[in-house]
Amino acid sequence: MQHLLYQCALIALQAGKVAMRYYGIKDFELKSDSSPITQADLESNALLMRELKAHSPYQVCSEEAVLDFKERENLEYYWLIDPLDGTKDFLAQNGGWTINIALIHQKRPILGVVYAPAFHQLFIALKDFGSFGYESTMLQDALNSKGIDAQWLESRKRKLNGDRIVQDSGIIACDSVFHSAKETQEFIQKYDLKVQKYGSSLKVCALAEGRADIYPRFNGTSEWDTAASDIILEESGGVMLDCLTKNPLEYNKPSVRNHHFIAFAKAQVGGAIYRDFVRD
Repeated sequence: MQHLLYQCALIALQAGKVAMRYYGIKDFELKSDSSPITQADLESNALLMRELKAHSPYQVCSEEAVLDFKERENLEYYWLIDPLDGTKDFLAQNGGWTINIALIHQKRPILGVVYAPAFHQLFIALKDFGSFGYESTMLQDALNSKGIDAQWLESRKRKLNGDRIVQDSGIIACDSVFHSAKETQEFIQKYDLKVQKYGSSLKVCALAEGRADIYPRFNGTSEWDTAASDIILEESGGVMLDCLTKNPLEYNKPSVRNHHFIAFAKAQVGGAIYRDFVRD
């Protein structure tokens, strides 16, 4: 599985290169749910589906090619991907968009890759192996020079353990650039939280990396939005809890829509907000 993890990271880097060809082009169409889709979404999706199928025996469920529940309900493993998470961020050219790859096993992600091409930020995780990130300048230099292989990824990863990078700064909540909600603002005010805004899966990765503490999400997301960053957070010591069940998010449901959730960095697990949440 470690080899597969690094292979997925290399595939994500390839998809990022494809998507960056269209970065700055504002042409898009609207899908049936009124969300935007660009040529970058489509070409990233085609590459990811082709490469994942070439390197594994598992079927692929993508935001742009949804695998019907009847086809996936009895699968022990399958890929769950978002070829471009944060299309609005992509169109706004704020850098906050990612490529997400997750491997689902029995309703939970066990492998995750999140790559933000515009920021040269890469996060990877594998169940019981750990959660890791890469120094962005070093990654950019390698991409611009001789390239990156599995050995490079293995030797230069840094472990993410959820420890706070900035101390004594109060509790920091992540919020969405484009998808905040009234309930989220009320939650932030209730606990007097400081706010950092991120796009796409970078909100959850900020918790794993120790840049923030909590991410309340009280409006709609789908399974492919969260799966990759979910295992990255879990392996760093944090947890993403369903607001209804108070358990970790469940995947491979008949509907791909998630319930509302709160993600907690390691330092917040068992803390005052966590205790309030689980006993409500």
